[in-house]
Amino acid sequence: MHRLDEMTDQGFHIERVASAEMAEDAIALGLHRDDHYIIVFVERGSSEGVIDFEPFSIREDMIVCVLPGQVHSFHYVDREARGWFVALDPGLIPETLRGVLEDPLLSKKPLFVGRAGMSELIACLELADKLQQRTDSVYNRQAIYMMLASLTAMITGLYAGRQEVAVKTVSRAQSITRDFRKMLAADYKKLKSPGEYAAAMHLSLSYFNEAVKEATGFNVGYWIQKEILLEAKRLLYYGKCSVKEIAHELGYEDHTYFSRMFKKAVGKTPGAFRGQYHR
Repeated sequence: MHRLDEMTDQGFHIERVASAEMAEDAIALGLHRDDHYIIVFVERGSSEGVIDFEPFSIREDMIVCVLPGQVHSFHYVDREARGWFVALDPGLIPETLRGVLEDPLLSKKPLFVGRAGMSELIACLELADKLQQRTDSVYNRQAIYMMLASLTAMITGLYAGRQEVAVKTVSRAQSITRDFRKMLAADYKKLKSPGEYAAAMHLSLSYFNEAVKEATGFNVGYWIQKEILLEAKRLLYYGKCSVKEIAHELGYEDHTYFSRMFKKAVGKTPGAFRGQYHR
């Protein structure tokens, strides 16, 4: 876990990406996760990587937002790539914006913003960068914080607009799904069955399943398993605990059952999955 306070004590880091060496540094980091938001703005060139083990690619006039805790890496960066890198402490992002950025109904895949949209975002970044290079003062810092909040608001609006989901006007199925995904993120180690979540949300299991499937295309069981497998992959990659210890950490008393479930879903045993990233 990369910590922002190891890089800066100001809660943010803004850097222009303008050299092949910086691109190589990004690749050298390998798979990792951060305790803060990462936003990459591409003005020229292209790059490829993974976020939570899902591949992505970005090219000019695109942005990608990595949420705190997501496993990610870049395995290719065009040597001619140019753009900006921003790291932000979650505390600097207004709660209303965080609620949207972390909303499970909104995709965080790379977003094409176009030349005009990118120019607006870059203008904001350039001014914030200019301010941070001046003599540090409480006024400069507050100005930068406000600019970064504005930048985040612009980005949040772009993501929400692409999904064509109004933040305040969602269907009943979407509202149920949002509440379920929030509960799932907090309780997946304790609650394992769709029935347990339905009971906790005071809904019949059939209606609950129908609502989640209507909103996402997948049933409740799919999302429960996805959340568990994602954390299992993170622990296998980062941790040194045994598969048995990881199974217990995730709420499984029978580690052999966990291993069978993992292999059926992923196509390889937990040990084989760990091995492919630690060769």
